Amino acid sequence: MKAWYLLGAALFLTACGGGGSSGGAAPVPSSTGPTVKFFPASDGANNLQLWKTDGTEAGTSMVKVIHVGGGADIVVLGSLGGKTIFLADDDDLYGDELWVTDGTEAGTTLLKDIRVGTASTYISSFTVADGTLYFGAYDDVSGTELWKTDGTPAGTVMVKDIQPGVNGAGVSNLVTMDSTVYFSANDGTAGYELWTTDGTASGTVMVAEIAPGAASSGISEMISVDGMLYFRATDGTTGAELWKSDGTTAGTELVKDIAVGAPSSSPNNLVAMGGDIYFIAAESTGQGNELWRTDGTEAGTVLVKDINPVVNNSSINNSSSRIRFLNALDDKLYFTARPDPTSTLNEVWVSDGSEAGTLPLFDADNVNYLMSTGEAILFSGWDVTNGHAMWTTDGTVAGTVFLKDIEPGTADTDFYSLGEAYFHENDAAPLVEVLPGVALIVAYRSDIGV
Repeated sequence: MKAWYLLGAALFLTACGGGGSSGGAAPVPSSTGPTVKFFPASDGANNLQLWKTDGTEAGTSMVKVIHVGGGADIVVLGSLGGKTIFLADDDDLYGDELWVTDGTEAGTTLLKDIRVGTASTYISSFTVADGTLYFGAYDDVSGTELWKTDGTPAGTVMVKDIQPGVNGAGVSNLVTMDSTVYFSANDGTAGYELWTTDGTASGTVMVAEIAPGAASSGISEMISVDGMLYFRATDGTTGAELWKSDGTTAGTELVKDIAVGAPSSSPNNLVAMGGDIYFIAAESTGQGNELWRTDGTEAGTVLVKDINPVVNNSSINNSSSRIRFLNALDDKLYFTARPDPTSTLNEVWVSDGSEAGTLPLFDADNVNYLMSTGEAILFSGWDVTNGHAMWTTDGTVAGTVFLKDIEPGTADTDFYSLGEAYFHENDAAPLVEVLPGVALIVAYRSDIGV
């Protein structure tokens, strides 16, 4: 039911999994040995339950059957010292609630029944700061508010009921900057705006009211880079544009109105590289979504390259390059793009941040996945011998080569980072490392399944 493939910088695990999202803080891998990671898997006798691995077959085992006779809906949030926090459903006394594990069956227990009874809570977003996990969680009394946990039942508490009542504050977009937590919330008066917390009720306050009055600024896509927050927001005059904040009211400002006036450029997929922030935005419906960069100033916020220059005024997407999977590695930005408006094929591209240095690397058939292991770029490429298989690139055409055919022959190989499957550790590229540069990957092979 499971198989392992160790290839250079990538470790391949076949385990039952599915789609997921990302968030939170990436852990620091151990320098003395493999880091144990937790994930959901089925051994055939039990549905999806909690498993652990150190990157070896001998070190891979089921931790506990949490939901007898069914799937436990495991979602791993992150680690606090020797404890790992996750969501699970025991389908008996509780719904999806917060659990904790130390890697042993006895040490895997319910942490808190946040939404009391058999109904499930919902964790909207989370981050780690100074050994504490902060998250937005829903209950039937307060709605979605700010919570925190130190990994103990007594230390799992609501930080502040920002908007009293069942509607809740809708806490989301949690990010840590210099050990301080920032997030978006609605207090019922100012709409959804930028907030911060030091872990106390009195220290949980609004940073800036970007959209005046009851209107919401719609904060999203928030990341922290070099002591500055970057995010998408609207002030009610401009559309959804790129903003930044140093954590103070005075230091919260619009970076640039890319789509001038009321229209939105809708910056998304923000990634840091070489002191700059790279993102996708649409200056106009004619241009569509293309690659941009910023140094945090208006003058330094520029289009990197209009990869698909065809003009189409119908929407920001119809004439765009369909850029996806932005990953930065060794001062190069890798992504997939579609430069030909008549084609449905996505190519692998690389950029050094300049127009001239933004180039295609691989255009054989459709590239439908790309990830970074921290030491290498892997993507799903195609050739006539292997069909879709695993390829790698060093940022040059010559260095873009076939790596491994997990499914032998011309049948297509399907793989993705374990970080895409019920595991949340890294905003830009959900990577799960057991050693530096050694990533866990879920893969399919016809003789053993997923």
